[in-house]
Amino acid sequence: MDITLIAIAIFILIAVVFLSLFLFKSINKKSFTAQDGSVFDNQSDLDLYMNLYEKTKPLFSSIDEKASPQQLLGFEQLFLSKLTTEGFPDLKTLVKYRKQFKTLSDLINT
Repeated sequence: MDITLIAIAIFILIAVVFLSLFLFKSINKKSFTAQDGSVFDNQSDLDLYMNLYEKTKPLFSSIDEKASPQQLLGFEQLFLSKLTTEGFPDLKTLVKYRKQFKTLSDLINT
C-alpha cells in the first residue's frame, strides 16, 4: 500500500511540474499581431505578412471602379472569382489558369 501511495504522489508531482513548465512557457511567449488579427511569433514574420497583405489586399476587397472589369493586378476576374469563392473543381480548370497561378506565386514570393 505504501508503494502505491508513493507512486501516485510521484505521478502527481511530475504532472504538476510539467503543467507548471507549460504554463510558464506560454506566459513568457511574446507574440506580434497584424491589423487583421493574425498572430506571429516574431517581428520579421509579421513584417513579411504585412507586406504581402498590402500587395494582395485588392484581390480580396471589393473591386475598384477604376480597375478594368477584365483584370485586377494582372489577374483575370474569372480566376479571382474561382480563387476566392468557387474553387477549381478539376485538372482542366487548373491547367487553364496555370499562368495566373504562376503570377500569383510570383506576387507572393517577392
